[in-house]
Order: sequence, then C-alpha cells, then structure tokens
Amino acid sequence: MQHYRQEVRIEAPVEQVWSFFGDTTHWDDWMPRRKTSDVSGPLDKVGTTYVQSTKLMGFEMKWTSEIVEVEPLRLVHVHSDYGPMDNYFRFEPDGEGTRLSIDSDYEWPGKMPGFIMDLMAKGWMERNMARMFEDFKALAEANVPAKA
Repeated sequence: MQHYRQEVRIEAPVEQVWSFFGDTTHWDDWMPRRKTSDVSGPLDKVGTTYVQSTKLMGFEMKWTSEIVEVEPLRLVHVHSDYGPMDNYFRFEPDGEGTRLSIDSDYEWPGKMPGFIMDLMAKGWMERNMARMFEDFKALAEANVPAKA
C-alpha cells in the first residue's frame, strides 16, 4: 500500500472552506482531469456515493467513492473501490484561515498496464494533488466575502 500527504493553508474560515469543498459544482474547476457524476447526496453525510472518471494516455479509469466517515467542519473520509483508496480530508482552523490536508492510502489495481502504473508513481500523485490543492485554494479564497 502506498501513502501520500498534501497540505495547504487557505485564507478563508473553516466554515467557508468546508462549504466550498462540499459543493460538487466546483469540483471540475479544481479537479479538471476528473469528471464527477451520480452524486447521491451531500458530501457531509455518511453513505453518500459518487462516480469519478479520468483518462490517462487513452485509458479510461472509472471508480465509485463513498463517504464513510464525517466529522463536521473537521474530516471527510472517502473510500474508493479503485485500488482501493482511502482519502482523509482534514479541515483545521489556522488563525483566520484554514489548513486543509489530505492523507491518502492506496493500492494500484493489478489490471493497470505496467507503463501506466509507472507514470502514476508517488511523485506524480503528489504533484497532481499539489496542483489540485493550489487550484482549490485560489478558488476558495476568491469566494471569501470582503470584510466590512
């Protein structure tokens, strides 16, 4: 099993970051390589499922994810059948901002061609997640109401 971790500080209160994360209409903006569909409910509810897919070098990868643990304004634990993979999104107040982190534990599916598995090595996963978190940060901060 592989593990990676990514973290970013967002200049927005945790309530706003939590709300922005839970709004799947924004997901294509910060996860442009993934398509999300069939969302069964809110992302802050255990049991909610959704389907994601992406293409890499012409190969489509598609998986179903389920919210298996939620601590409001603190944690969303997502289990995906592809791999399998477990993602732990943590939201921590940090002054007037929020520290958002992800810990991910995953196994590459045996059916994936070896050269694709090599491309998807830990370094690629970390770089990809860093880019997604930076995009998420920019979008979440852009939606912060101006102080009076």
